[in-house]
Amino acid sequence: MWIVLWSAALTVLVGVLFWLLRFGIPWLIVTLSKLDVWWSPFRALPPAGEMYILVSGDPDGPFDQIIESVIGYRYDRDSQIFVPDPTKRPERTGILGQLGVAKVGFFKYFLWRELRYSKWEKKPDPSTDWSLVSKVRGDKKRPENSPSIFFRYNMATKIEGAETIGNFPVDGIVVFTAELENPIKAFFYAGGWESQTTAAVQGAFREYVSRKDIQGLREDEASGANQLIAKLKGLSETSGESKGLRESFGVKIIDARFVTFDLTSGDKKMTDATRALEIAKLTALAQKEEGKGEGDKRKARAEGIREELAAWGSSPVGAQIAMAEAIKVAQPNVIGGNIVTSVDAERKK
Repeated sequence: MWIVLWSAALTVLVGVLFWLLRFGIPWLIVTLSKLDVWWSPFRALPPAGEMYILVSGDPDGPFDQIIESVIGYRYDRDSQIFVPDPTKRPERTGILGQLGVAKVGFFKYFLWRELRYSKWEKKPDPSTDWSLVSKVRGDKKRPENSPSIFFRYNMATKIEGAETIGNFPVDGIVVFTAELENPIKAFFYAGGWESQTTAAVQGAFREYVSRKDIQGLREDEASGANQLIAKLKGLSETSGESKGLRESFGVKIIDARFVTFDLTSGDKKMTDATRALEIAKLTALAQKEEGKGEGDKRKARAEGIREELAAWGSSPVGAQIAMAEAIKVAQPNVIGGNIVTSVDAERKK
């Protein structure tokens, strides 16, 4: 009897242990990974394309480590930058990797840093318009926010009152993508990298516009503004004594788009001036074409007269008749009416 009871108890114990190992412990690890407390040695991995920065000691402590899920890149702990790694795959190995969890140790906390920036987004349906939308991330007071940090941020900024050649004010919207190549520098050393990057883009746009006239800007917009895009990307690199965004803030602009610009900014005087300028250009162009047409007509008439004179010149009285015909067509009024004076136009031998 006792043997049967002991066998049953042993079977139940083995089953409990198997359940704990197969389901209980993984469940416990995943549950702990969702808690940002000192006694949890695990943290859930961030969504694809994002990262977490962890600090040690307390929530305001020094930098400790980065856990990331950036496909095609890996974080190099020695250089503290993200480097391309084409061999990296989203698949995770090991028990923790399969659970989507990283072991970080005790007394670790997520770094919460508030980020404010703007994006160029489509308005809710049924509208088909696009507009600048303010974004806030990393605000611990907002339940919908999280401490996760994007590897790349799609940002946008509006520049108002940039002056072209001739002091025409222009409002422009530029969309750009900023990559956090060195997140430690961006969040711990530089601070406010998003406002610094936006300010650099605005300054580059103003300088670019100041070297263009209105027609030049229109042509650039139609062609994709490649010069402006190249200039914005160039903000990442250090040139001479001017430090680039990578060296200063650990940020790199990898793409940019010149969305639109407004030449008038709602100013009636500017609207009238722009319209008057266009009318003047069209009028000048029409007059040029009209003058060209008249010139062609005169040239054709002159050529016809020359050929006619040449034909009459072969007759002894041809020159005199041709001259009389020409004077008759001209009808000189200087001597009154339709009087035609005789002209001595003997043919030269």
